[in-house]
Amino acid sequence: LAAGCTAVVKPSELTPLSAIALATLAYRAGIPRDVVSILTASTDDTPSVGAAFCANPLVQKISFTGSTKVGKWLMEQSS
Repeated sequence: LAAGCTAVVKPSELTPLSAIALATLAYRAGIPRDVVSILTASTDDTPSVGAAFCANPLVQKISFTGSTKVGKWLMEQSS
């Protein structure tokens, strides 16, 4: 964010409220809504969201925290 980049956060479908609360605090602190976006999805839709991030030429970087299985899948989709 300090370098002028935007962030799209896709939290776990099981615990989205913490990411939504973080975005709310960011907005209250004066960060524009277009700079930090939260994208929630159901368990069934999560793979298609990951695939869309990986396939979109506008996405220049993906940072991931989670299982090794999903990390490997994202890496395969991104290459």
